[in-house]
Amino acid sequence: MRRGRIASYLATLVLALVACTGGSPGGSSQSPSAGPSGTPGTPAPSGGTASLVFRAAYEGGFIAPNSRRAQLPLVSVFADGRIMTGGMTPAIYPGALVPSVVFRSVGADGAAAILRAATDAGLAGSDATYPSAPIPDAPTTVITVVHDGSRTVSRFDALDAGPAQPSAGSGPADRIRVATAALLAGLMGTDSFGGTSAGAGTYQPLGFQLFVTPGPPAEPAPSDTGLARPPVAWPLATPLATFGQADSLGGDGARVGVVVGADSATLTPILNGATQITPFTSGGKQWTLVVRPLLPDEVAALGG
Repeated sequence: MRRGRIASYLATLVLALVACTGGSPGGSSQSPSAGPSGTPGTPAPSGGTASLVFRAAYEGGFIAPNSRRAQLPLVSVFADGRIMTGGMTPAIYPGALVPSVVFRSVGADGAAAILRAATDAGLAGSDATYPSAPIPDAPTTVITVVHDGSRTVSRFDALDAGPAQPSAGSGPADRIRVATAALLAGLMGTDSFGGTSAGAGTYQPLGFQLFVTPGPPAEPAPSDTGLARPPVAWPLATPLATFGQADSLGGDGARVGVVVGADSATLTPILNGATQITPFTSGGKQWTLVVRPLLPDEVAALGG
């Protein structure tokens, strides 16, 4: 019985993670409205130092499907003060298979100050949507705040295009947009939010989300054939043909799933040694992998 509940939960989390990266089987859409519309925040689990406090992620926008699949949240803040963002992407081909995640820490006091700033900005009350004038190809910024055991989600259309200061006579929605943009700027910069710097570095993920499609990756140009990598044997017991669950956006035979625990430990050195054009072999066939590291709260939710 317990195994069945875990399997059901894993499937639910996979769908949630796919949705966050823009690759959910059914997709999602937000209907514009005249102003912020809200519903009460939903309960959020606690997970010690892996507890999520604040997250900003992009949804939609003009981005290639495979890039969206590996797209990390813009910024994530955890209860211990770690602020995580995607690392710099070297301008080389082929790139690493696993995107890097970097962090800086402002300590628990800094994390508490970030939560207060999010609350003061109006992001910790009810789920809401803040539309703006349409801007072609602009993504929606999705803000998640975990406060007093509840998770509140706010969606901002074209947040980066907003004013730096509220205009005279502006309404609550405009003030929330400006305060949110200022908070994001501090998180993406060097603001310590009154906390104590506790170091920085590269996050070592304890789990991965994998998008798997049958067939080899795109081959390098004839002049760059030296960049090609030999096929790597898939090391896990579950073959790629039945890994995770079907991914309708990836086409026939595509799969999506998550890996944590002992399987993650097995895969980590193999994935870290691969590039975006490294083929994997399983069941006598070649496969292409797209990888997205799981962040601490995602791994904790899976029991990893």
